[in-house]
Amino acid sequence: MLNWYAVYVNVKHEKKVVKKLQEQFIEAYSPIVKKVQQWSDRKKMVEFPMLSGYVFVNIDLQEKEKVLHCPGVFAFIKFNGIEAKIKDVEISTLKSIELSGYDVALEINNFKVLDEVQITQGALKGLKGTVLQLAQSNYIQIQLESLHQSIKVKLPRHILKIQSN
Repeated sequence: MLNWYAVYVNVKHEKKVVKKLQEQFIEAYSPIVKKVQQWSDRKKMVEFPMLSGYVFVNIDLQEKEKVLHCPGVFAFIKFNGIEAKIKDVEISTLKSIELSGYDVALEINNFKVLDEVQITQGALKGLKGTVLQLAQSNYIQIQLESLHQSIKVKLPRHILKIQSN
C-alpha cells in the first residue's frame, strides 16, 4: 500500500535526490519556492526548497531500502520508532502553496500575533494558520501535523480573516 513518507536528505541536494529517486521509478517530491536573489550586478529568480533537508516519497514500505540507498538520503523521519506517514492532504497543501506563488518566508493593522486566521482567496483558500509576525510582513504558520513541522507563508492582508473562537 502506497503512503507518503518524509526522508532526511543532504541540505541543498533535495532536487538531486528527487531526480535520482524518480530515475528508480519512485514518486518523490520536494516543494520549492521562487525568490528574487540579489547580487551586486543583477537580480535573478531562484528556486529554493520550501522545507530544507526534506524529500517526500510515495512508496510501499517494502521499497524503504531502495530509498535509503539513494545518494544523499540519510533516514526516514520517525516518531516513536515508526516511519511517519504523511497525509495526502498535507502533500496537497504543500503543492498548493508551491503553485500559488506566494513568498514563503503589507502590514497587518487589525491582526495580533497568535491570532488564528483563515485564508479566504486563492489556491490556499480554506487553510487555517496562526499570525507569527507583524513588523513588515504578514506571516501565516501552517502546521503539518504528520511532520510536526510548520511552514511560514507570506500573504497579503486582504485575503485573511480572523477565526472566531
